[in-house]
Amino acid sequence: MNPNDTYMQLILDKLARMDTYDNKLRIANQKNTTELDNFVALVNSILLKYGITEQINKSQIRFNADYVGNISYVEDKKLSELIFEKIYPTPQRKTFSHYTKFDKGVSIINNSEFWLFNLLQNFGAEEFRLFYREHSIDGYENDAETLGVLTGYKPLMSELFALCLTSEENSSPTLWNYFAQNGTGLKFTFEIESKIPDFREVYYSNIHTQQPIALLKELFTEIKKQFGYIFNFTYISKIGAFYIKGSFENEQEYRFLIKKGSDNYNTWSLQPIKFQDEISYIVLPFHSEFADFKLIKVEKGPNCDSNEFDKIIPLINAKHIDVEIIK
Repeated sequence: MNPNDTYMQLILDKLARMDTYDNKLRIANQKNTTELDNFVALVNSILLKYGITEQINKSQIRFNADYVGNISYVEDKKLSELIFEKIYPTPQRKTFSHYTKFDKGVSIINNSEFWLFNLLQNFGAEEFRLFYREHSIDGYENDAETLGVLTGYKPLMSELFALCLTSEENSSPTLWNYFAQNGTGLKFTFEIESKIPDFREVYYSNIHTQQPIALLKELFTEIKKQFGYIFNFTYISKIGAFYIKGSFENEQEYRFLIKKGSDNYNTWSLQPIKFQDEISYIVLPFHSEFADFKLIKVEKGPNCDSNEFDKIIPLINAKHIDVEIIK
């Protein structure tokens, strides 16, 4: 084919796609006039079925060319907030524990800071991908691009940085073995005051049936069935970041998450540091605009060398006040 003909065909194809999109947008705008009341009623009925008594109104959701939801042209993200809070409740407890290797623990004490790695560090555990696969959300499966923004799961995972915590009373051997190097490490306990909304209890998938979250499944299926549109909403990438394989449920995890570029809090000053390949981390001081971490207890691992542990006790006492030390 002549190069000029090829170029002309590309232009014609682009114009055809634009025309198709404009036609879809006209239909969507018409539906925002004629069908939005019924759509809002459906969403509110599903929310109520799952114990969410607050309702949304027509200003908080709309039909768009390719989906229905609250991503574009909707300032009030109440629907996303209701879904997020229902699936991942805000922790009511004040104290949390963190298991770590001995050398990393010494660094945490000495520098009064954590390194939060992006979720690509957990790529092998199917984090993030698991949520989209079990809920049949296909748009994130490939390295897609929309309006110059990468929307595949890897770019999204690279922007999500997490600190893994558990309840203070959880002393599962798995935590000592996996996170504290076969019990040779340390267990820290903190009082935590989060200043951002992304500190949540994780949701564990069903280890046997891999059933999706019932609330989301019904929203996705009923909206598609009754209105013929895909349901899409903000926070969905964060929802995926708190969804964990059921085989890890003994960890009883709470996750402190920082999303680079979040609309809910300022992260523009954060500079991720490359660690290995696509894995990077951000430095989180004990006291920052994101949270305050007060160290209240340090516990020696069951297989931690006693002499080495004794050496860090003066460091703990010098850096932190009123810390309980358990040998």
